[in-house]
Amino acid sequence: MTITREDDFGGAILNCAVRYALGRRSYMPGLVMDEIRPMLKDCSNKTLWCFERDIDEWLNTWERDAGCYVGEWSAFLSDVRKELKRREGEKKQ
Repeated sequence: MTITREDDFGGAILNCAVRYALGRRSYMPGLVMDEIRPMLKDCSNKTLWCFERDIDEWLNTWERDAGCYVGEWSAFLSDVRKELKRREGEKKQ
């Protein structure tokens, strides 16, 4: 799949994938994060904001156990936030 920063439809599909994978105890969370991570630089700000909101909310509100990829989601959220911060730096230049 390819995506551009102007592609709200593709971003919506990626947001659906993340929402589906949150809390799953299967191969799906790893697959979703592995597929999306290289695309973060090409996702729209809106898509990144949705990733950040959804993952942060899940990490802070839902009961979880070690089988739900908590550490991996935290690392993915960190990558999303790094990309958003990088873009803020671009604006200031």
